[in-house]
Amino acid sequence: MPHIVHKKRRLIYRLYSTGRRKTIALKVHRNGWVDVRVPRHITRAMARCFVAKRADWILDKQRYFQELLKEHPAKEFRNGETFPVLGRSYRLRLERRPGLSAPFCRTDDRRLRVFVNGQSGEALKDAVQEAIRDWYRALTEKKARAMLRKHSRELAVAPGKLRIVEQAKRWASCSKNGDIRVNWRLSMMPMPVFEYVLVHELCHLKTHDHSLKFWRILKSVLPDYEKRREWLRQNGPGFIFSAATVEGIETEIMAGDCAR
Repeated sequence: MPHIVHKKRRLIYRLYSTGRRKTIALKVHRNGWVDVRVPRHITRAMARCFVAKRADWILDKQRYFQELLKEHPAKEFRNGETFPVLGRSYRLRLERRPGLSAPFCRTDDRRLRVFVNGQSGEALKDAVQEAIRDWYRALTEKKARAMLRKHSRELAVAPGKLRIVEQAKRWASCSKNGDIRVNWRLSMMPMPVFEYVLVHELCHLKTHDHSLKFWRILKSVLPDYEKRREWLRQNGPGFIFSAATVEGIETEIMAGDCAR
């Protein structure tokens, strides 16, 4: 595989070339892999030069993900593991119900109880994983709808459709037609942070940019929004890692050509 040597370290990367690209993209995945995607006219030597110029950035991101993985190891979906629910920790408890048509999840006395049939091994892990994800989705939708109703009136805006989605990099987004997409993991967050994310997107119905006007509107609704925003910036990545069910959490930079 292609590689460079930087500060006595061998930095391996995967190189992909496609005629559809017009820019060079560099991604560091949460597992440490480095992907370089280039237009077809970019040579291997040019791509290597591009990677060498950004070697410090790559190593910094790899260290960042290593620390996150130490603090928030991937879930095994076994009895006793803890999962965050609206900022509080719940212990996982698996219960078998023979004949159950589909696994499901509910909370009871600070426990996240998942009911399964007779699965074992990877099939059991997949079933528990799916049940927990579906439960988070439902909770996120319920809380988000209540939050949107409350603050839509306050801001005098009319949001479009609410969609609960799988997103690796964003907690929420607002389209130009007013539809709001919310990461299903948002219900892991404490309610003040959950509220900040939803109000943030509603404020985009007033102005689509992050101008001073936008932040003034947000502050009029949440005077302490900066505190909530900083909490999310500091702790958000850990919540993604704490219950990640897919690969794809990554960092990306773009460049017009390798001469930059």
